[in-house]
Amino acid sequence: MMSFDKLRSLVYSTETGRLCPDCEQPVDRCRCKQADDVVPEGDGIVRLKRETKGRKGKGVTLIEGVPVTPAELKKLAKELKTRCGVGGAVKDHVIEIQGDQRDLLLTLLTDKGFKVKKAGG
Repeated sequence: MMSFDKLRSLVYSTETGRLCPDCEQPVDRCRCKQADDVVPEGDGIVRLKRETKGRKGKGVTLIEGVPVTPAELKKLAKELKTRCGVGGAVKDHVIEIQGDQRDLLLTLLTDKGFKVKKAGG
């Protein structure tokens, strides 16, 4: 079932023509397509953090600063979750892996050729 906002979105304008349903920009200037190819800039170091904030005491490992496209990031996250035997997600170009998996992820990412550091406490 579609959300009510999706049903009310603008799909055509007489001024610009067809519009993207996600970003509501003209199709030729759609921001959604550009976001798929963008690799975020950084210092080239992948950082592993352990965080419990906002998760009712449950710890997750955050992987930040991976210099790959969003499509490659999803594939990498799937592989890491499989190797660790846990669940996780990709949010805002950050991979979340359930539990404290920093030591295992450090070796896995180093073997893949990334420069990795443990960050935080």
